[in-house]
Amino acid sequence: MELALLSILALVVVASVVAAKYTDQGGNPYPFSKKENVFTTVEASFLHLIERAIGDRFKVVSRVKLVDLIECKPGLTAKARRAAMAKAKNKQLDYVLVDKETLNIVAAVDLVNNANKSGHKAQKDWFVTGALEAAGIPHIRMKVRAGYKPAEVRAAILFKLGKPEKPESRETRNRTYKPAVLSPSQAKAMSTQLAEI
Repeated sequence: MELALLSILALVVVASVVAAKYTDQGGNPYPFSKKENVFTTVEASFLHLIERAIGDRFKVVSRVKLVDLIECKPGLTAKARRAAMAKAKNKQLDYVLVDKETLNIVAAVDLVNNANKSGHKAQKDWFVTGALEAAGIPHIRMKVRAGYKPAEVRAAILFKLGKPEKPESRETRNRTYKPAVLSPSQAKAMSTQLAEI
């Protein structure tokens, strides 16, 4: 009988220790509340803008981890693989463009806030850029500013992808509405303003 009581007492103590480990001071094991928004105001505005600009060509996926886009090349030692993935695992990209049909990765897009030098992605992350370049994924960095037009963003992104739009014929323009198309020299000038290399 004493053995049974000691066993029950030991189970109660173990259960108390485990419960205390997983609860906050109020006794709630899930001390969470809902955030109002998934995106900041700037991120949401740019998401709408980029979808209007290139949504007919690409799907836009937001907040993607770098390790979801890249993998280590074959032939690395286990130690080198762990070290490389450790550097990449906490990196995140603002948006990723994927092909609408195949869902293949096309490019990564990051917002850059140069107004606040200590702010979100104010400094270029050379590791992210180098990792994406090594994997053959274009890294487009767009400066945060008000007043972008969808045609400007489209021209800058397509220029960075090496796919500038060709001017359409007058007959096609009269049949369907399309955003304004910039000449290659205008697109190059615009991309210099909008996207960093």
